[in-house]
Amino acid sequence: MSQPWQHQHQPQPGQPGYGYPQQPGYGYPQQPGYGYPQPGMGPPAPPPAPYTRRPQPGVAILVSAAAALALALLYGFLTGMVVDFESLIEDAARNGDTEIDVAQLTWLAAAVGALIGLPAAKLAPGQPAAYWTAGALAVVAMLLGETFATAVLASEATDGAKGAFEMFFDNFSDMWEGWTENAHGMTWPLAALAPAAAVLTGYLVGGTTPPQPRTWP
Repeated sequence: MSQPWQHQHQPQPGQPGYGYPQQPGYGYPQQPGYGYPQPGMGPPAPPPAPYTRRPQPGVAILVSAAAALALALLYGFLTGMVVDFESLIEDAARNGDTEIDVAQLTWLAAAVGALIGLPAAKLAPGQPAAYWTAGALAVVAMLLGETFATAVLASEATDGAKGAFEMFFDNFSDMWEGWTENAHGMTWPLAALAPAAAVLTGYLVGGTTPPQPRTWP
């Protein structure tokens, strides 16, 4: 018996055969595959630049000046807390000494300078003029601190009859002369650590390269 002839389905012209992807018609652009960027779209936008704070040298100097004043007062009151001036007077009278050797806290100069230079580094990074100004303020802080410390001790010697601020402003020249005469050989080198620490803190924390010495050919 003969088998009935089955009509084979033939693909129409222009149509892909079975298993072949459909081709775009004439005049239509070929679509990109999955995962490829669509035509007409540019590259992705670059990430935004990081925010950098604008240096404020004026504000930095004001804050450093306020820190210098506060540290000078703190230095004076701390000296009054550490030094027992009345006991020193009694010991000097007992031993017949005409001069009283008062211990000074000049070894704190480096910490004083660093605290004064820190605002300059934080508020005016990359501004060496602010660092050096902080160094000058550190010198003022040490000189005023030593003078005010003498006023605090002199006030204690009068049993509080005259306050430390009154002694400082009314007898400034005497207070200045008192601490400079009591200064030891290491007082001035230690006091010089204050401006050095202030400037160094500015360069280190402010991220500024210190000036390099010139090399002569």
